[in-house]
Amino acid sequence: MGLEQFAKKYYRSIVAVIMIVFTGISLLNAWNDAATYDEIAHIPAGYSYVTEGDFRLNPEHPPLFKILAGLPLLALDVNFDTSLPFWNEINDFGEYQQWKAGRHIMYGANNDGDQILFWSRVPIIILSALFGLFLLHWGRKLAGIIAGLFVLLLYAFDPNILGHNHFVTTDLGIAFAITVAFYFFLRFLKEPTWSNALVGGLFLGIAQLTKFSAIMLIPIFAAFLIAYPLFRISRDGKKFKRFLSTVGKGIVALLMAVLVIWIVYIPVTINMPAEVLENIGPGRIAINDRMRNQVSLDFILKANESPITRPIAIYTQGVVQVFQRVAGGNDTFFLSHVSADASPLYFPIVFLTKSTLPHLIFYFFSALIFIMLIFRSVGYTFTQSPRKSWRRFVLFVNNHFTHLAIGSFAVFYAYISITGNLNIGFRHLFPILPFLYILVATTSIDFIRSMKNKYLANILRYCGYGLTALMVAITIAAYPYYTSYFNQIVGGSHNGYNFVTDSNADWGQDLKRLRTYLNEHPEIDKIRVNYFGGGEPESYFPEKFIPWWDSKRPIEPGYYAISVLFRQESIYNEKKADDESYRWLLDLEPIDQIGTSILIYKVE
Repeated sequence: MGLEQFAKKYYRSIVAVIMIVFTGISLLNAWNDAATYDEIAHIPAGYSYVTEGDFRLNPEHPPLFKILAGLPLLALDVNFDTSLPFWNEINDFGEYQQWKAGRHIMYGANNDGDQILFWSRVPIIILSALFGLFLLHWGRKLAGIIAGLFVLLLYAFDPNILGHNHFVTTDLGIAFAITVAFYFFLRFLKEPTWSNALVGGLFLGIAQLTKFSAIMLIPIFAAFLIAYPLFRISRDGKKFKRFLSTVGKGIVALLMAVLVIWIVYIPVTINMPAEVLENIGPGRIAINDRMRNQVSLDFILKANESPITRPIAIYTQGVVQVFQRVAGGNDTFFLSHVSADASPLYFPIVFLTKSTLPHLIFYFFSALIFIMLIFRSVGYTFTQSPRKSWRRFVLFVNNHFTHLAIGSFAVFYAYISITGNLNIGFRHLFPILPFLYILVATTSIDFIRSMKNKYLANILRYCGYGLTALMVAITIAAYPYYTSYFNQIVGGSHNGYNFVTDSNADWGQDLKRLRTYLNEHPEIDKIRVNYFGGGEPESYFPEKFIPWWDSKRPIEPGYYAISVLFRQESIYNEKKADDESYRWLLDLEPIDQIGTSILIYKVE
């Protein structure tokens, strides 16, 4: 029995096994990983949306995934005191109050913080499982059962997906939303019916509700909306009429997306007083920097005057706030330097070091195939007469439009990430990963099937089987340290922090493991902790915890637990003097490493 026959016969069982392993690992990580830095802001925001109908917390991210995280908490007896300053001091519009709200709901209101954390993560895990099944469907539709299963394996056994699919953040959510929006928009272009237009607009709106970076889909889809009807082969002489019809329906799809945004924002802003948004002020929108910010401010404040238009005002404010956040940069440790200025090498190096080696080989092989197909088709096209060349080129675009569309988006998104000014993690490349999985699976499988040399085709096929098995083995062996996964190019997960930190290596995920370590080492009666993340050491081991930071002096004898992010950003920050930094740790070897993100030192 060949592989294809085996896959067809046991298709459901294979998918079930993959999804059970994927979901099981995700649930274990959801319980064992401590709160990450961003979750401590997202969780109270989501809970406040569903209980208070007020969007004042965490306005720089749309509400959809936070709402989903907040819904399970309705079944818990959660204390959330809105009489405290974090709720009523609205003059900073959530910038700092959201963190205070997170500390309150997780650790300061007699709630079970671990239960809140776990149950708020469960909806994200469910959606990540649905995402895998959606990718399976798309891959199977494009190139058959084997391609669908291959796409699912690439997704389910990517350590970076497993490292973030259980966090209450928007990173995997935006990848899911963009992928689904692309799928239904491309379906609309190929079959421009009213129902497809409305469904495409629905999912375009859902993408906008997931993360504000999805706004880039609007100009991208507009370009495809114009380009595809022009390149589509027409045999009935009604090409121009069909073009106008498609563009008209595309405009309706955009209006549908706006309607979806408005509908979802209404219940989470219905009880939000107008004065909350009025306090954004010039500090939130820099009206002196660019005229467009003055226009944005005027529009936001005008729309905020009515409860009917207030949802659009709040959405627009979030978009502007995020663009300013990206432009401002973020202090980041990268290759022995700390800087708020982005490096064009950041994302290429992070991509090369945080992907498994089999993933990288698959990406490289598929890119070669696709580039070869493009050059072969285009090269052949322009060696013919102009009329025949154009027909051949149009035929090529029609036959490969899906691959060209998602491939061009991946290249475009990678470009704006590399040239942008916010280097805080591989997670910001997540929107291109699903498209890479689809391109790898469909391109490589179609290429091998089309090969005339069956001996060479079999060699490539068995190499693919071997690499896939190695990819699965590498990912399972990396458990549970997926958030901080690094491949052997940089010495593995325990060494990756020497090259780059932030959410690539240290997001606070190992605090629970530090508690376990201290329980197993009773000789450590006190420990000085400088922890980066959403957890609170004083809540997990209060009798042993001593707060510490890099400039605290004198250095005391005893045990230290230092997050690698704080260590690296202190040691390599040239603005810090020696007596205010952790450079004294360079003379010490850590006695242990908790997970991958916390180093244990003993000072004699």
